[in-house]
Amino acid sequence: MPRLPHGEAFSLEEFRNARQTLVEGSAQTLMGFAVMAQPADTQDFGFLFPELQDDPENLLPQRRATRNALVDLGLAMRDSGDAAGGGNIGIPSAYTYFGQFVDHDITLEASSASLPDLFDPDLEPLTSARIEADIRNTRTAMLELDSVYGMLAPRIEGKMRLGKVTDLGNQGEPFRRPRGKDDNNDLPREPRNEDPKLDRAARIGDPRNDENLIVAQLHVAFLRAHNEMMDRGASREIAKRRLRRHYQHIVIHDFLRRIANTDIVDDVVRNGNRIFPEDEFFMPLEFSAAAYRFGHSMIRRDYEFNINFQPATLDQLFTFTAMSGQLGDNDTLPENWIIQWENFVDVDTPFNHARRMDTRLVEPLFELTDLRGRPLPGDRKSLAVRNLLRGYLLRLPTGQAVARRLRNKLEGVREVTVLGQNQIQNGVDREQARILEAAGFLQRTPLWYYVLAEAAILTEGRKLGPVGSTIVAETLIGLLRRSQDSILNAPDWQPSLPNETPGEFTLSDLLRFAGVL
Repeated sequence: MPRLPHGEAFSLEEFRNARQTLVEGSAQTLMGFAVMAQPADTQDFGFLFPELQDDPENLLPQRRATRNALVDLGLAMRDSGDAAGGGNIGIPSAYTYFGQFVDHDITLEASSASLPDLFDPDLEPLTSARIEADIRNTRTAMLELDSVYGMLAPRIEGKMRLGKVTDLGNQGEPFRRPRGKDDNNDLPREPRNEDPKLDRAARIGDPRNDENLIVAQLHVAFLRAHNEMMDRGASREIAKRRLRRHYQHIVIHDFLRRIANTDIVDDVVRNGNRIFPEDEFFMPLEFSAAAYRFGHSMIRRDYEFNINFQPATLDQLFTFTAMSGQLGDNDTLPENWIIQWENFVDVDTPFNHARRMDTRLVEPLFELTDLRGRPLPGDRKSLAVRNLLRGYLLRLPTGQAVARRLRNKLEGVREVTVLGQNQIQNGVDREQARILEAAGFLQRTPLWYYVLAEAAILTEGRKLGPVGSTIVAETLIGLLRRSQDSILNAPDWQPSLPNETPGEFTLSDLLRFAGVL
């Protein structure tokens, strides 16, 4: 799969052509994509609330001024404070990147090459028919570790192949290997290549997991956890099933309960989905293009990474991977860049906290680079601008329209607050409020921005609000119910891997079991 600059899709035509190559058995071909465990069809994207498409008042106004205001709003979301920004909210930073790992496991958007350029000054929303025909999801989307076990991931007699770090020869600080770390702490990689798309590319089920060093090291942990189960006597298939189920447990009972309203999570688990229909299978656009992008606001500018890098900047973590060709003279990850997970999970103090959920993103997310590490031109380098324009292109309903729909649909079940204009205006910074008012976005707020504002206003940025919590919990739990190995379809299932607390299994437990914590 080609390395994708952060937040970009790849060609639907590329996927279909390369999938056919796979079907024909060209096992030695260097393929430019990640495929599913079986050469199956792509999956649909769709709307949780298709009825909102019928009334233009539920959508952002379709005009050039809207497009321009979205660019202005995205640029105003930059957090340029001297500190790493946003305050500590008690959620360990590992969960920021676990959320990204989950995203890569369930969504990889393939778009027709005929779609308009996202940064076209005359950008207009797609029709519903074009969205359905020209945008597809190439992941299986059922929380079954498709990104780990995909057909491109190399194996050795049932075990998952790991990569060995580069030994730097015991040069001392800052070139030390963190204590207790072995050689097998990198992703398996292709050899050097003049093509930056292939040069030392990670050979894994979804090479986007080599996008930044934290998610890459998390992928290493999952590979090691599978191999550890096989070392303890499990067959390959039993190890896969067991790891999938423990991963699903982490998603529901650890990750979701940290980032979303726990009452909403519990209701969806116990009483079934109320919004995401269980008789249909698609990836909700309100989730993938808006609500689940809440994690972008949790990213910090720097982290206490390991004994050598205190701190390591986000720029380093994004570029010190093969994704941007910045392994330098090394063929694999240098040993001094192995992560120390105790800095990222709450097994000790202090630890790196996730940044609070709000309408500001740290500065490095406004300086995205191409595959050679060079800054992208103009507004293309801003992740916030990219998110807002993508929501406009995909006809996402406004935050108020979704909140009103949820309030009516869930009446008597739970309370859903619809943010008022004054709440939003007083709950965001002055420049953003000015742009929102001038564009009419106080009444019709872009859904991604609304989810972030809702979290900041109603929970002080500690968790998602009712709209964000509902969309995220309904989608993740709804997708999980569809998995053949779903723990929700096995009522008596309990975690069986070693854990700190009986009956529970957390991300920290998985990292311990993998031998990396």
